[in-house]
Amino acid sequence: MLINTEKINDTLKKASNQRVPAISAAVLSKDKILYKGYFGFSNVEKKKPVAQNSLFRIASMTKAITSTCVYQQIDRGKLTLNTSLKDYFPEISEKKILDGFDGDGNPVLKEPESDITIGQLLTHTSGFAYEIWNENIAKLVEKGDLVTAFAGNEEFLKAPLVFEPGSSWEYGIGIDWLGVLIEKINECSLQDYMKRNIFNPLNMENTSYDLSEEDHDRVVAVYGRNGDAYMQMPFEVPEKSSFYSGGGNLISNVDDYSSFLKIFLNAGTVNGEKILSEKSVQSMLQSLNKTLEMNTMKTQVPMLSDNVDFFPNTTKSWSPGFMINHEDIQYGRPANSAGWAGLFNSFFWIDQKNDIAALILMQMLPFVEKGCFETLKDFESSIYS
Repeated sequence: MLINTEKINDTLKKASNQRVPAISAAVLSKDKILYKGYFGFSNVEKKKPVAQNSLFRIASMTKAITSTCVYQQIDRGKLTLNTSLKDYFPEISEKKILDGFDGDGNPVLKEPESDITIGQLLTHTSGFAYEIWNENIAKLVEKGDLVTAFAGNEEFLKAPLVFEPGSSWEYGIGIDWLGVLIEKINECSLQDYMKRNIFNPLNMENTSYDLSEEDHDRVVAVYGRNGDAYMQMPFEVPEKSSFYSGGGNLISNVDDYSSFLKIFLNAGTVNGEKILSEKSVQSMLQSLNKTLEMNTMKTQVPMLSDNVDFFPNTTKSWSPGFMINHEDIQYGRPANSAGWAGLFNSFFWIDQKNDIAALILMQMLPFVEKGCFETLKDFESSIYS
């Protein structure tokens, strides 16, 4: 596929001047980088330009990496998509479904009728939810009955379900459960597992949860919009995490994540390193259940996220790892592309039809903030037009 790098440059330069303080973006094919660019400032106040070594919080783009770790366990015969989570964590059997609250504000709970499977956790159909987009879970956190997912520990895994496993779709903490499962199976931290099995083989030297103090100044600042100005938001980077979240919190950059996406353009083998079997790659790139469609994620925390509706009026569901759009998107990616995003407005997709992948990293809140989402759409248009 031929792309116009000058057009992409012009598009992103304009966006960095008008809409978004920091942008790092790339387009890649199976064997080469077709485009790479850096725009704006990693720190607006210091006028520090975004550079190749700038680091971004990729948030839920971590999920695709954790999902790949799960498929490595499948390749090794340790798991299947039908494995029950309770086989490794018997306490899962005690989970109830939160069915709302009674007149006194007490949770109304009911027993689930089926077990949670690995496939459901990978596709957000397990019944777990996030406080950011689920009213009932947000209310539990507000009441002090549940620890927030942003506390930096694993207490949020005590959350109840919000629907019968396998009956619906809701974006949630299921992949955090898969992170602790990987730790249990392999008897090591999730970060150590990822380093040995993904980051080191792919030379992803700038991707980790923990970051030494000397590298903290490479991390792009997070901003919110304050009228026509940007307002820096206080987000720390840990030197040592107390919990490694399978669902978020990795730090990375555009080169490293491009290396990761090559797994899915090259049938699982990159630079002679077999990360996944070809069968697993194909499974990860196909919807597991098209009837369980992705719905609008209605915000409960407007500071962190707007309402999320990727490509309104098109059907979307989830593969074990990615959002799949079932129709062509008018400004870019074709039907059956696989992709997702991170809370700070980073986005990627894998286009099997044209054998390319693309990603754009920004650092703003709330998620799908208008200026960021318009930048994503313009970036996508500039690639395909």
